[in-house]
Amino acid sequence: MFGKKAVIPQVEVPGTVIGKGITLEAAVLTGKESVRIDGVFLGDVNLDGSLILGETGSIEGTVKAKYIILAGLVRGNIDCDGTLHVSSTARINGDIKTNSIIVDEGGQLNGRYQVGELPMVSADKQPLLSTSSSKGDDKSYLDKSLEIIDKRDQDN
Repeated sequence: MFGKKAVIPQVEVPGTVIGKGITLEAAVLTGKESVRIDGVFLGDVNLDGSLILGETGSIEGTVKAKYIILAGLVRGNIDCDGTLHVSSTARINGDIKTNSIIVDEGGQLNGRYQVGELPMVSADKQPLLSTSSSKGDDKSYLDKSLEIIDKRDQDN
């Protein structure tokens, strides 16, 4: 972005692979190593290592890992301690919290997201600060702000 190359994290080779055509249903998948999922995982993922979700992979549950690379479908919230890489084939339906994010063109995000220490921002493009008055008058917050600025400029 803006003339800088994106830094893609060095993800260690997965110690565990859930292959294409495999469906695994569990309460929680935990571990210290990296995991690659090319099949279907029904349950929560909580890894100290990295998670790689292949194009044919899907997860239905909460995901937490150090580094995450997504190319498949996630239905659940994501918490990434490092960098989240959303490839062009990825689809995410859930809230995201990460320290940094890379989204390739075509990657789909449906939910709220937080990058770094900033407050959650809604992906549905709802305003964070209401622009309408709650006191029943017809002027919006923006209109009132512009009037104050105009008055200040006229006084100077």
